[in-house]
Amino acid sequence: MRIPFFLFVFAAALQAQTAELETYIEVRSGTLPIILTVPHGGSLKPANVLARRYGVTGTDSNTVPLAEMIVEELATRYGGKPHVIISRLHRMMLDPNRELEEAAQGDPTAIAAWHRFHDSAEKACDTVMKKNGVGLLLDIHGHRHLDQRIELGYLIKGDILKHTDAELNADTALIASTSIRDLDKRSPKSFAELVRGPQSLGGLLEFNGFRCLPSPSKASPAFLAGYFSGVYDVAAHGSRSGGTVSAIQVECPWNNVRDVPENQRRFAAALAKSLGVYFEVHFGRKLK
Repeated sequence: MRIPFFLFVFAAALQAQTAELETYIEVRSGTLPIILTVPHGGSLKPANVLARRYGVTGTDSNTVPLAEMIVEELATRYGGKPHVIISRLHRMMLDPNRELEEAAQGDPTAIAAWHRFHDSAEKACDTVMKKNGVGLLLDIHGHRHLDQRIELGYLIKGDILKHTDAELNADTALIASTSIRDLDKRSPKSFAELVRGPQSLGGLLEFNGFRCLPSPSKASPAFLAGYFSGVYDVAAHGSRSGGTVSAIQVECPWNNVRDVPENQRRFAAALAKSLGVYFEVHFGRKLK
């Protein structure tokens, strides 16, 4: 029986679209219970994708090579690699860290790329939960705020971080709305300690040489100072709405972190080292 010609054409077109999407959204499977997403580091501006008409369009420079170094440092220290999802499209074409309407603004290719990004992140979370039971997603970004600290976003607004530890620990509605909802239930530390104590991710990174917010040295942002508390990616793939993968938005400053390869490597090594302690303290298991 002959297969109609139009089916060959359709199959070829589908194959071409799949290859195109694989170029735009890079996906790698890992073995560690860690997922890295990099939504704003891409540089591709294909002619067949319409530029976004509104929203932020600036790229987070050097977040892709920074993520690559984090992968390498995790592999060196723990003998395995994280799951990785990278948008190679420039933010002018797609913003995966927004809901679909703002992210793709009606362009069919951008819509398909957005779905590949988030479907892949969801699949990675499912894989981690089935294999490891629990896990952590880190959404890698860059910022240019005057206060050049690592900003860690848990879906807690800056003004809420100004509350005392006792107030944070007592706010069950707030805790339930964060991207680390499940991790808070598992950690032996209080919620405030998990967010800004000595063994929080901010506290561990500071111990390894990088100033952070929130952390023991900086519990909350200064008045009118910039702070990114987390947006779509950590809300969609963290444990706020269920599951056992928690998520943190990691906003990296330019100075001393993203600016040159030497500093990128230094931060990647510090983050890998910090995550080993973080998993032992809060997840109750070794990362290796």
